[in-house]
Amino acid sequence: MTSQLDVLVGMVVTDALKVYDYVQLLFEQDIALNIYNALRLCNGDDLRALNGATLLKVEEKPDTLIFSFSNGQRLDIDLGDDAYNGPEALELNIPGQPTVVWN
Repeated sequence: MTSQLDVLVGMVVTDALKVYDYVQLLFEQDIALNIYNALRLCNGDDLRALNGATLLKVEEKPDTLIFSFSNGQRLDIDLGDDAYNGPEALELNIPGQPTVVWN
């Protein structure tokens, strides 16, 4: 399945941080992915482990997004009804393009 997140494949994470009640992944070219839903970093719990890693693959399943990185890390984002902390699950901001929102 083709995902709007596929634009991130091959990009390097320049910063991964917790901002108040959400997680922000910053990629090359000033691209930002804000994650508002529950998530799980499968090989530890320190988001900084994603810094410098290249996103290799995005799998979009009905209730989960799975991000696989070059350093062996995997980030699972829960899209189930109980995982929502607000109206959006996540938003993708690419300079010069409209914001893409998953809700």
